[in-house]
Amino acid sequence: MIQLSDIERIAPGVANLSPEEHEALQRFTLLWTLFEAQMLGSNASVRTISEKVQNIDPQIIRGGWFAEHLEYFCNRYVDDGNTNQLFENLHLRSNDNPGLVRTVLTGENVDLASQLICCLIIVYRFRNNFFHGVKWAYDLRGQFDNFSHSACLLRAFLERVPNGI
Repeated sequence: MIQLSDIERIAPGVANLSPEEHEALQRFTLLWTLFEAQMLGSNASVRTISEKVQNIDPQIIRGGWFAEHLEYFCNRYVDDGNTNQLFENLHLRSNDNPGLVRTVLTGENVDLASQLICCLIIVYRFRNNFFHGVKWAYDLRGQFDNFSHSACLLRAFLERVPNGI
């Protein structure tokens, strides 16, 4: 068990996270740090994410390795063909390409590179919302699946995409 009771007063709810939630947060944090350093030159933005994906050999993008995560995001952020309140809670900014994210999630855009970019933009928003405090507003509860899917996607990306492109 991870002892965090000493910071519970300044981070309400952190001591109540399950061991699985702690592990998911740790994996996400470590994998995001590697992804940003190795793939984005320590300069994360939607622009750098999009450029990285656009430079990947299309053969690497094929194969369905991120389909499970795209399906999770679609199920989470779309109800009856329209984006929902959870989508709004991503706090996508204009430079986060919300139009692309919306059209991919609603199934209007089925381009594989766009789908991968969409997934990585969502992970980027999780990162920003987590590291910049938005997730703390509701004590990180209910984030296990978000961080688990994000960590798995980042790991799969790091395993498949050459570092030097």
